[in-house]
Amino acid sequence: MSEPQTPADKPRLLWANHSCLLDTTSGAAMSARQMLLCLQDRGYEIQILGTTQFDSPQGVAGLGSAWAEVNKNRGKTVKLVDGPLQHQLLVTGGTQRKDTTFHEMAQWHHLYTSTLDTFQPDIVWYFGGHPIDFLIPDEARARNIATAAYLVNGNYHGTRWCRDIDLIITDTQATADLYSKRSELTCTPVGTFIPSEQFVAETHSRERVLFINPSPEKGAFLVAALAMSLEKSRPDIQFEVVESRGNWSQIIQMLTAQHPEPRSQLSNVIVTPSTRDMRPVYGRARLLLTPSLWYESGARVVGEALLNGIPVIATDNGGLPDLLGGSGHLLRLPSSLHQAPYNKLPDQNTLNRICDLIARHFDDSAWYTTLCEQAHIAGRQRHSMDASTQRLLMALNQLIASTTA
Repeated sequence: MSEPQTPADKPRLLWANHSCLLDTTSGAAMSARQMLLCLQDRGYEIQILGTTQFDSPQGVAGLGSAWAEVNKNRGKTVKLVDGPLQHQLLVTGGTQRKDTTFHEMAQWHHLYTSTLDTFQPDIVWYFGGHPIDFLIPDEARARNIATAAYLVNGNYHGTRWCRDIDLIITDTQATADLYSKRSELTCTPVGTFIPSEQFVAETHSRERVLFINPSPEKGAFLVAALAMSLEKSRPDIQFEVVESRGNWSQIIQMLTAQHPEPRSQLSNVIVTPSTRDMRPVYGRARLLLTPSLWYESGARVVGEALLNGIPVIATDNGGLPDLLGGSGHLLRLPSSLHQAPYNKLPDQNTLNRICDLIARHFDDSAWYTTLCEQAHIAGRQRHSMDASTQRLLMALNQLIASTTA
């Protein structure tokens, strides 16, 4: 693929969002941050506006030791250096969007419009579909500035949220197809943005079943039921659960609440707190479980696992089949399980079949080796960051050219 033509003048892009791109519990934020790093490396001038709002309180881990100092400046704007990027953040009173005050919204809006006038970007890019987000493209359009939205979920309906947007960028063809069918929108899929040097382990012991983010919508109750079953039949198979937004102990408590002996932990499960460095975690993983029950546009963990040559068992909804690229195993579950509050379980026969599939990853060495090879191939073919960057550059450069023509 030839290198997309970048405009002669250094393009200016403003990322403006009511969230924090350093949020370690938001796959969308992690992907957007990596995309901005790629664009800056390819000649774009980047500015970032955000707040100290996160998908989950644990997301502040992305700020590391700086969080304690940042949190002392409530109501003020702080600047954080993030390698070649710089984040300008309004420090809000709460760390979640539901706690945002009208005064904070007004503060951020003033910061945004002032930056539009001083930075004069060629493109404003953001994600979000709440009414307050509508002002982002509206203010840009009033200044004849092109706008782009990053769409990586299946939650939006209608077209008001994107009425003033010139370009919708998504990660998978599945999500582009979803919005084409639902709202007759045109979305441009560009792929995943996973820097292998940050996520691929140097060595692999391949000893544990990995599950990341134990929240109901991610299939936490199903994974808990599988772990409980294997705790009895195959105590040698160990699970590792990485907590980001979810709480594993609460899931076990809720699942066993009606049992004669309610529990909060399982002997075959090791719980790992949310971490910025996932390489040791992937180094221990033999397979990844991604049994998401809500619409999954492009779960980063699938691409991360494949780049490590780790086989994946996932549900067949959303963009997960696209991400797997024919590798791994897809689970087809009853539609009733794909409905909130995502706490229903399949019948025992289905649970047994999934347990048997997990066990085979440990018992059949030749078969497992083939799965690992397929995962490596899918990782290289589906999750090349260079190829994704070229697709992104092509979309943004064309937008700039059409705006300045």
